[in-house]
Amino acid sequence: MKLDLNSDEEEIAGIVRDAIKIHGHVTHLINNGAYSVNGCMEEVSLTDAKNEFNVNYWGTIKVTNAFLPHFRGRTSGEKFITTFSSIAGIQSWPYYGYYCASKHAIEASFEALKLETKHLGIKVLLIEPGYFRTKFLQEGVHARPPKNPVSDYAPICEFMTKSVTDMGASKLGDPKVGCERIIELLTNTGLAKQISNGEIPTRVALGPDSCENITKKGQELIDNANRWKEFSLSTDFKN
Repeated sequence: MKLDLNSDEEEIAGIVRDAIKIHGHVTHLINNGAYSVNGCMEEVSLTDAKNEFNVNYWGTIKVTNAFLPHFRGRTSGEKFITTFSSIAGIQSWPYYGYYCASKHAIEASFEALKLETKHLGIKVLLIEPGYFRTKFLQEGVHARPPKNPVSDYAPICEFMTKSVTDMGASKLGDPKVGCERIIELLTNTGLAKQISNGEIPTRVALGPDSCENITKKGQELIDNANRWKEFSLSTDFKN
């Protein structure tokens, strides 16, 4: 079945109903559609930025909302929503600001959805992959220059393009092993079962680079909060 994330809500809902009819029910929804627009924030047109959000964010939301009535209506059996975020859902980089923003939005929304649907027995999981040896970087999409280049940003464009191209050639992530780990999470088996004790986390980093970047980001937030703690605590009414 084909599904275009740019389709309107009614069309997507119709495709979802057809999918459910095949086996009578669906146990797992996996959201895995996204793309990236290149360029520093000023270089990317609002039209291109909105189109990226329409796919990466709103497309994912439309598909998820179309499945939620089915999951809510089932009183037994597995009900699992897994959404691919990214290492960019936690850490932002120049030149891919709108892609990072779309993934940050995914993170916030699905963390909220997990809290909203827990009492209904619906499991919600965010996967945050790092760099894997797939066509996502190898096809050269990330090396395309921005449509509206600004000379002041040329050094950033050159640096990021080279960095991502080099990663595409050297990244160590094995997609087969990554998929095996995801299946373990969805089925509570293998290494995931040993660690989780049956509890589904809100998010899981996939790959050493993702784990390292998220750890660094977390420490950065803690360090910044501690450094500015006196300033932050100075805003209450004085007795």
